Amino acid sequence: MGEQTVALARDGFEAWQRGDFATLEAKLDPDVQWRWFEPGEWDCHNRGDVMRTLRERYQQGFAAGDLEFVDGGEDSVIVVAHPAAVGGDEWPEETATVISFRQGKAMDMRDFRTKGEALAAVR
Repeated sequence: MGEQTVALARDGFEAWQRGDFATLEAKLDPDVQWRWFEPGEWDCHNRGDVMRTLRERYQQGFAAGDLEFVDGGEDSVIVVAHPAAVGGDEWPEETATVISFRQGKAMDMRDFRTKGEALAAVR
């Protein structure tokens, strides 16, 4: 399942990088959650919230950043990004998002400050 899950994540992020929001939206469960390092107003509680945030990040140029895809175990993928490389010093040097899938749709997305923290969370 690991390679299939990584392919699902890669396909979704490639759609985002192309600005193909219809394809991306179809890959998200309606009840998808996206949580930041700490609970707060940035958290997304449904597909509409996630899509709004991804459109904002696309407009800010973050889709141009390099991404690393790491198998996170059964039905999960870790996507590592380097926001500061695109957004400047006010953005973190590294972030890692654990994305969990169910029936081919992203169900849960949880941000971590580093790849190491994300790896520790899935083990």
